[in-house]
Amino acid sequence: MKLNTKVNILSTLLTTVIMIGSFTGIYFLYEELAYATEVEQLQERAYELSTTVSSLQSTDDINTILQAYLPTNGAIIVKDEKGIDLKHIQMTSKKIEFATSKDEYYSMKVIDGIPHIAMNFPLIWPTQQVVEANFIQPVPTITENLNRLKIILLLITLIALIPIYLASQLLIRLIVKPVQQLTATMERNIQQSSYEQIAVKKQSHDEIAMMTVTYNHLMAQLEVHHEKQQQFIGNASHELKTPLTVIESYANLLKRRGTENAEVTNEALAAIINETAMMKQMIEQMLALAKTSEVAKVKLSFIAFQPFIKDIAQSFQQAFHRTIIVDVPDAIIGTDEAKLKQLLFIFLDNARKYSDEEITIIGRVNELIEIQIQDKGKGIPKEDIPHLFERFYRVTKDRNRQTGGVGIGLSIAQEIAKQLKATIEVESVLDQGTTIKIQLPLNRGASSEN
Repeated sequence: MKLNTKVNILSTLLTTVIMIGSFTGIYFLYEELAYATEVEQLQERAYELSTTVSSLQSTDDINTILQAYLPTNGAIIVKDEKGIDLKHIQMTSKKIEFATSKDEYYSMKVIDGIPHIAMNFPLIWPTQQVVEANFIQPVPTITENLNRLKIILLLITLIALIPIYLASQLLIRLIVKPVQQLTATMERNIQQSSYEQIAVKKQSHDEIAMMTVTYNHLMAQLEVHHEKQQQFIGNASHELKTPLTVIESYANLLKRRGTENAEVTNEALAAIINETAMMKQMIEQMLALAKTSEVAKVKLSFIAFQPFIKDIAQSFQQAFHRTIIVDVPDAIIGTDEAKLKQLLFIFLDNARKYSDEEITIIGRVNELIEIQIQDKGKGIPKEDIPHLFERFYRVTKDRNRQTGGVGIGLSIAQEIAKQLKATIEVESVLDQGTTIKIQLPLNRGASSEN
């Protein structure tokens, strides 16, 4: 069963049940009030009769007085203490009589299809005897009014179903139509392998709009990840082609000439080992780049700026036997320690590869955290600086092979910088050196995970 059919059935059924319950309550309440009104009027008639009879000195005019207070088409039956009829006055030819309970205020009985109400009232008879008058009154108008009320309530119920149906259609339009649109868009995306999104009304902030916005964000992320996957596959296939070609070439050389020539054999094996190591490094860096590109939590913590930089410099000096000069103030900064350390290691490693002299790290803390990494290498041409952070970009063709890099490190650095909300600037002068300037937010707030 479709959702719009369910909404129609449930809304109509629920509203109909509520209306039937309400109208049933109205019907019985009206019936109760109608009988109570008639009983109250009958009681007033009985009270007036009691006052009149108690003032009489004899029973000569008693029939006339009883007829004067006789209910329309009803009866008055006067009985003594023993239950013997003293008077039985009625206007109809057919005798009307039914017993009333002493425990009840009034009694009701249907006679010949017409409801009758009866009540007992004490009288002081002209003989000073206490008697009981039984007043019986037909109330046909109550039945007629109740029948009219049934018809009116039934018509109201039937007429009310029209706006109920229209309201359910509006509800379907507001709820079901966006769901249908979302389903249709998802089916098109599956069939066409696309990432189509749905237009959202700017003024709408309900749950349907939020669902649409969430879906659009999902599609945007899937599209980005798909593009990164395609880019990763394309880059991998392109970059792995060269080392595989070299390995295949030297393998064929060994196959043709064998291993009798030691010089050729050593050259081929060395080339194969070098290219295999290059491939391994390339794959590891590509996987690291793919992992870095994922949405990752940034764990902010407060760290001492100067000891943090000095520890990095000391580790780097011990690993590569290079001189690192540190000029950093003593301050407390808030950042992701692990990610910042990884970012600095990438730039220090680049500075090590492309310069032979000392490397300088300068730090400043004001409104931002600023870290500069300076080397005295060959420098980078101005036209190459805008492309440095592109994947597999190389300033010169032979530079990659000589330094052992594969052109992915700076792409990883850029992804880390985005996660830290940092900016990177590159200043370089040929034959004088390069300065990498990193600026990060100070994050004075409490430690947290974003």
